[in-house]
Amino acid sequence: MSDLKKTIVWTVLGVSICTLLVPLITETRGMQTYLNLASFLLIYAAGVVLLTLLISLVRRDLFRPISNYWAPILISSKTMIAFMIGFGLYWYDFSVARSHSYFSDYAYTYTLPTIRTDGWWIGEAASEGISQQRLKTIVERFVNDPDFKWQHSFVLIKNNRVIVEEYFYEHTIDSLHDLRSANKSITSILVGIAIQQGFFTSVKDPIAMYLPEYADIFKSDPPKATITLEHLLTMQSGLDANDWDKRSPGNENRLYQSGEDWVRQLFSLKLINKPGQQFSYSSIGEIALRQAIVNASGMPLDEFAKVYLFEHLGIKNYKWTHRLEGRPDVPYRIQLTSRDLGKLGQLYLDMGSWEGRQIVSPDWVIRSTDTHTKTTEKRLGFPNYGYLWWKHGFKVGDVLFESFQAQGSGGQFLFVIPELNTIAVFTSRNFGRSRQINPLKIMRNEIVPMLAKHLVDHS
Repeated sequence: MSDLKKTIVWTVLGVSICTLLVPLITETRGMQTYLNLASFLLIYAAGVVLLTLLISLVRRDLFRPISNYWAPILISSKTMIAFMIGFGLYWYDFSVARSHSYFSDYAYTYTLPTIRTDGWWIGEAASEGISQQRLKTIVERFVNDPDFKWQHSFVLIKNNRVIVEEYFYEHTIDSLHDLRSANKSITSILVGIAIQQGFFTSVKDPIAMYLPEYADIFKSDPPKATITLEHLLTMQSGLDANDWDKRSPGNENRLYQSGEDWVRQLFSLKLINKPGQQFSYSSIGEIALRQAIVNASGMPLDEFAKVYLFEHLGIKNYKWTHRLEGRPDVPYRIQLTSRDLGKLGQLYLDMGSWEGRQIVSPDWVIRSTDTHTKTTEKRLGFPNYGYLWWKHGFKVGDVLFESFQAQGSGGQFLFVIPELNTIAVFTSRNFGRSRQINPLKIMRNEIVPMLAKHLVDHS
């Protein structure tokens, strides 16, 4: 076979490998798939061209004139194919949710959760109306179905008992999970505690009362001085800050990259709506609430959370991972175990008490999880919003089961469904992927209908 024919064969092989790499390592769909393919082909083609030029120069200058024009192209094509294969192997996800035979799918068998002295009772699935066959379907989906991969944990709690507890990808009962924006609901709890302890007067207090370091901003722009704690709790500050709009000057990523005082930058933004008028998702607004708690209480936020919340719940295994630039006393992201995240849900199911101790007032539990506004999140069906708590409703037949959630990027969810006395915890690493809303689909299509049927059957 001539070098020309060999070059054609190897080029076709190179293009085929680039095409195969797209679904293997990028997991994209739609137009992005074609953009990724174009990028891979460009890398391959550019590599062939550059290597061909390099080989031609080296051979011409150091050895002998090129007698066969296709030889360096053939060598370059083979080299780039090896490079693209190595590139694919480097980025390919070889992790498995749970070990099982490569020649068959994983098969799940229900087992009781781990018994520990951490404040949780343990229950059995069947006694709580939870179908083991339905559980088998859900758990096996997390392991066998690529559309449900990278799920780290699934914990189901009913009637104050841990009924289901499943971990994946070597995560365990003690593994800490990055909660991302589920942290916002923890801030909501801390605001309620701050009011109960007398550090805040009420949610109607202007945020300016507790952020004296920005008095110059509020003085120079009086309408901003009308922004209250409640406006920040409901994401209705009126400031030009929208994390869901990349063009927004107050988008969190823009402020993070600036390296300056994020909260000062937030309140320096233009007021584009009257406070309390329009929902606009702002992570920096929630961080401002944390800074206000620190200023009002005189305690670092991690100490405040420990003394007034975590110690009462018996939460000891946790880690603060991010702190506000220039304010190390204002941490804004924490990692918790799935069980301990579930405790926050149980705290609210029990109207602010844990093991007979009132931690946050029942009035705050009701007010913070009530509907105060409607979100602009189209993917989730424009759910309602409380005080940094999401509100999703699950309809089964003609019955609507109201719930509230803490939720964060990547698939971090804490569902609380009072009427079913149920809590569900999901954590995963599906950051930036459509899979991150899989827990919501599972609750809507699997878990709530199952529990609702049991409720009807025993009513």
